[in-house]
Amino acid sequence: ADVQRRLSALDAELRCQELSEERYLAKVKALLRRELAAENGDAATLFRRASNGCARNSEEEWEQGGGGEDGAMEVEEAAASSSSSSSSSSSSSSPSPTESPASSRITRSSGRQPSILSVFSKGSVPPSSSHPPVCGVPGEKNKPDPKTLRKSESQRGWTLWEGGAHGASRVLQTTPPKCVDCRQYLDDPDLKFFQGDPDDALEEPEMLTDERLSIFDANEDGFESYEDLPQHKVTSFSVYDKRGHLCPFDTGLIERNIELYFSGAVKPIYDDNPCLDGGVRAKKLGPINAWWITGFDGGEKALIGFTTAFADYILMEPSEEYAPIFALMQEKIYMSKIVVEFLQNNRDVSYEDLLNKIETTVPPVGLNFNRFTEDSLLRHAQFVVEQVESYDEAGDSDEPPVLITPCMRDLIKLAGVTLGKRRAVRRQAIRHPTRIDKDKGPTKATTTKLVYLIFDTFFSEQIEKDEREDDKENATKRRRCGVCEVRRRGGQKGLEGSFKVKEPEPSVGLTWVGLSWVRGNVRSRGAIEWAGRVLQGQRTVGWPCPRRVTAMWEDSSGQMFHAHWFCPGSDTVLGATSDPLELFLVDECEDMQLSYIHGKVTVVYKPPSENWAMEGGLDMEIKMVEDDGRTYFYQMWYDQEYARFETPPRVRPTEDNKYKFCMSCARLDEVRHKEIPKVAEPLEEGDGKMFYAMATKNGVQYRVGDGVYLLPEAFSFSMKPASPAKRPKKEAVDEDLHPEHYRKYSEYIKGSNLDAPDPFRVGRIKEIFCHIRSNGKPNEADIKLRIWKFYRPENTHKSMKATYHADINLLYWSDEETTVDFRAVQGRCTVVYGEDLTESIQDYSAGGLDRFYFLEAYNAKTKSFEDPPNHARSSGNKGKGKGKGKGKGKGKSSSSCEQSEPEPVELKLPKLRTLDVFSGCGGLSEGFHQAGVSETLWAIEMWEPAAQAFRLNNPGTTVFTEDCNVLLKLVMSGEKTNSLGQKLPQKGDVEMLCGGPPCQGFSGMNRFNSRTYSKFKNSLVVSFLSYCDYYRPRFFLLENVRNFVSFKRSMVLKLTLRCLVRMGYQCTFGVLQAGQYGVAQTRRRAIVLAAAPGEKLPMFPEPLHVFAPRACQLSVVVDDKKFVSNITRWDPRPRNGRGATELGSPDPQRGMGDMSALVAARMRHIPLAPGSDWRDLPNIEVRLSDGTSTRKLRYTHHEKKNGRSSSGALRGVCSCAEGKPCDPADRQFNTLIPWCLPHTGNRHNHWAGLYGRLEWDGFFSTTVTNPEPMGKQGRVLHPEQHRVVSVRECARSQGFPDTYRLFGNILDKHRQVGNAVPPPLAKAIGLEIRACVGARMREESGATVGRGGIPWGCGGSRGAGIPWGWG
Repeated sequence: ADVQRRLSALDAELRCQELSEERYLAKVKALLRRELAAENGDAATLFRRASNGCARNSEEEWEQGGGGEDGAMEVEEAAASSSSSSSSSSSSSSPSPTESPASSRITRSSGRQPSILSVFSKGSVPPSSSHPPVCGVPGEKNKPDPKTLRKSESQRGWTLWEGGAHGASRVLQTTPPKCVDCRQYLDDPDLKFFQGDPDDALEEPEMLTDERLSIFDANEDGFESYEDLPQHKVTSFSVYDKRGHLCPFDTGLIERNIELYFSGAVKPIYDDNPCLDGGVRAKKLGPINAWWITGFDGGEKALIGFTTAFADYILMEPSEEYAPIFALMQEKIYMSKIVVEFLQNNRDVSYEDLLNKIETTVPPVGLNFNRFTEDSLLRHAQFVVEQVESYDEAGDSDEPPVLITPCMRDLIKLAGVTLGKRRAVRRQAIRHPTRIDKDKGPTKATTTKLVYLIFDTFFSEQIEKDEREDDKENATKRRRCGVCEVRRRGGQKGLEGSFKVKEPEPSVGLTWVGLSWVRGNVRSRGAIEWAGRVLQGQRTVGWPCPRRVTAMWEDSSGQMFHAHWFCPGSDTVLGATSDPLELFLVDECEDMQLSYIHGKVTVVYKPPSENWAMEGGLDMEIKMVEDDGRTYFYQMWYDQEYARFETPPRVRPTEDNKYKFCMSCARLDEVRHKEIPKVAEPLEEGDGKMFYAMATKNGVQYRVGDGVYLLPEAFSFSMKPASPAKRPKKEAVDEDLHPEHYRKYSEYIKGSNLDAPDPFRVGRIKEIFCHIRSNGKPNEADIKLRIWKFYRPENTHKSMKATYHADINLLYWSDEETTVDFRAVQGRCTVVYGEDLTESIQDYSAGGLDRFYFLEAYNAKTKSFEDPPNHARSSGNKGKGKGKGKGKGKGKSSSSCEQSEPEPVELKLPKLRTLDVFSGCGGLSEGFHQAGVSETLWAIEMWEPAAQAFRLNNPGTTVFTEDCNVLLKLVMSGEKTNSLGQKLPQKGDVEMLCGGPPCQGFSGMNRFNSRTYSKFKNSLVVSFLSYCDYYRPRFFLLENVRNFVSFKRSMVLKLTLRCLVRMGYQCTFGVLQAGQYGVAQTRRRAIVLAAAPGEKLPMFPEPLHVFAPRACQLSVVVDDKKFVSNITRWDPRPRNGRGATELGSPDPQRGMGDMSALVAARMRHIPLAPGSDWRDLPNIEVRLSDGTSTRKLRYTHHEKKNGRSSSGALRGVCSCAEGKPCDPADRQFNTLIPWCLPHTGNRHNHWAGLYGRLEWDGFFSTTVTNPEPMGKQGRVLHPEQHRVVSVRECARSQGFPDTYRLFGNILDKHRQVGNAVPPPLAKAIGLEIRACVGARMREESGATVGRGGIPWGCGGSRGAGIPWGWG
């Protein structure tokens, strides 16, 4: 009340102009400083103007009107900025606690300290202070500005009201006052003071002469020559600064020359009893010159010590008042030990795995804490990272550093750890008493001769080149073609010198040598070699490239020939990994003048041998032809747009064009012919129209009565569509209560389906017609369809909510008709009346793709559902078996999809005998089983819980839990069984090989060199390719993360394809989005497909669902060239949404039992609105379930990037927000808003999604092996319940059926689910493989696969949404 009265009086004096603004501000500051100091009980500390005894006097100086600085906190800020802010650090000294070398300690940069001899001879000499007096110097910039200063009770800090006496416009919060020495906030309720020493406590020099501690007798010789500091132990100790504040000693204070002292009972070095008995009470020992760690005593407790000018002290037990502070030091040391040991043996684990290890580790007995949490890991992240750095430096030079593991990278980013400012003391590691044996991972890769030679041949030249030249030069050399590479290596100088290159004409420039001209027809065909430069499309070729002469003639242009191009391997996706002598056929050709031919070369076709499948694993010569400079070979046709290597097409010339036949022209003509819409089977003429029974487009036949997909804009519905769901407008947010909400400036919500496009319209063809022209002939270039419309549930008046409780394949008949252009048709589907089915609706829907049904008709005028009319039930000629295949687009063979026999002959397809390597819990095999394409007879999985889960779901499968390299070695050596007696698959047994080899062996390499190559050639990718080479299966599938296609400049992808091509496989690669195939999550995966000679190489499956466009960027750039998969359809069917069957009781195994109280409290305060995450947390104090309370997050610095809040509040939580180095004293813990997130948010997209809630109508982020709110995918909170998603919910997000069984504890199950291939994605791929199997069987038998066989069509059913509950 007295303060309020005095402030009011000062305000009145200012208004009456009795006081100037400067005088008024000085008086207010003095008054508030005195009041604040009285509240903290340490007025002397607050008013002291500088450290180390240099002080200003009382507030009278501020009332002199001469200026001065803006309060104590500005002096403290100046002191902080003038001193270097470095992270705390510790290190281990020598193994013996008796040795404490200076290099192993964290020391003060103080002046010369007196020796113990000088102290004994001269008496007690206080150590000299190393830092000079800090005294404020009045100046212009220190003058107070005309602003009114008031105390902010809410922030316990200082605030400035802009506007002075003329009215405040907004509050400007300033930094709260800190202690100049220990950097603790003076208004912090947790700030503690040293309670003082007992009366009998001795000064350090006197204490050291006590007979209970002295190691020398007064008359003993050798005392004068003793140079090492004596060592003692100290118990019941407290550490404090000169102002009496208890403070930690590991936060960089000692390094900044802050004088810290400690008191306690000093005991002899040999006394291990921490009690006070036998100790000498000492006071104000120090100042501390260094602190250090000598290792772990018995492997559990670290030995921490201090060094003063007189002795070394090993710490035992802290005093009761200092115990909470010292517990944090013990916690961080022991936590660093856990991290180092865990990462020694598990370098490829994720941050979530480390967090689980931390949370499940029980602290040793005797430490002052009972559990480790994520908050404690983030609190001590700086210290932990420094220990990992020290461990790496102490390791062998060829040992990969732990610091670059994925786990440590995530921890460094999340916690905002400062790297790079290394000190010498960090070069020592925590020494362990015993060496930890590392778990044995996979053994050295077992490779076949062919795979080994491919890798060895490539790297023997590439490594030397990479080490000799920079990246730019390498990129240039990789663009050279194979012919150039051969000549560049020497041996062809004579030929190269004989080139006669002419200036190119506008399109070509060639020179011909050595081929005689024949008038008429050329009956013998060779190949030519081109020299010069030509612009073909968008590609500039600057090196010789062979062409095949297919025809010669003479006309008005002169002597001409038709050239069919070959593509050198270096111009394909293989790049530098290709064989320099291998060429590839492409669909490019042109007419050229004969005068441009330069020379003749030989190109040999190398077809696969008749015994190809049994030649795997044999010692084969890698060379296909002799390198004589004029001989090349080819095996494959190459699709330059889709990067597909296929067996050259079998196109034969006819009698009419045998002298002018070109394979490329024939194929391109065929493609163009298929793309042209055509009508057939005319019916009748009427009303100026000609009606037809059938139309074709892209090789697909459409008949009257067929169901068709149409673009969304093809027609609209009579029922006015409900307005699309929109987010409610953002309401005004109390920035003081939600200080981080300002970071949510974007309207985009991750995991939302609002921006997903509309699905296809569905209709049934009523009529096919063309308008008749004035000349009486139908205009067949403009084909029209008259169709009946089908309503989806969301198109009715019930809108989107109707889809929650409706079958995903359900439609409603409508008598509404419309006319559409035939070009708007996107595909064909099957729509039947449900009661006409001879099987259950479930069996019908599961029997194939693009199958819909209806049970009722919808009347949009009356908004009612009725029985369908009779003409709706009888669809007429559905065209069963008539061309139910997909058009594959340009350059794709669709012959397998075009069958129109009136009566199909069903073929029962045998299931492929499959070996699943790196099978996990079986997601890939489950999808193949659902597609009916395979029978998994063997599986290899080293991780026992996943192997057991595979056994539970596939009881007839032989599951090997051994190393895949060991098993392959056994088979290659002729063994029939393994050590457990399990029968091994032999050559010829495996018809399909699938798996997802881990890439950890080389995922951390920046470039290939002689050392990293050895890692790569021993990786599991190489082992997997050797499996393929040995068994030579009919089909091969490699699944991996999307970045597989980009690893090391796509070198991993190139070498994988190179091996497959050399084996003789047709192959391709692509990136698929699992969300487009019925999975309620975004999950992009790289897929490599291969088919044996004689088989049909599968296409990638067309999408079955619309999905968020941001997640559907699936193109791949390799060597600056963009590749796309064959997918042509992007908006097929409805988006993923929740279904009624997926809302149920939560899974009891939801993983919440061991959640820390702080994390649980944070989840409780995340709002339920879509898109909510940590940025919506309130900044309040909360009572936790363990009885403790959180603290409010303090904003203590001006944020340069984000400025201040609308109320003028600060937004920075660390000095780095102002552009200064991070200050360890700024770290805050046990706050509802995690301090580390606003600390580093500006550098990491504001950590959007951490502690994020999922949305009922949205989708998951990529399901990970351990869902953590602050993990890699933090958006893992249930939409309504305050918990993390359960194991079963994650399994549903992957598309596993509810009957699928998992094995192990909760973490094991999460890991099994997160590592699995989504079964719906595998099923879609499996159906494509099955289609290829059926196509080959039809060619061989001349029969057609009916409904019981290949489900011909171009899509499937819609998928389920977020799989909530287990039920």
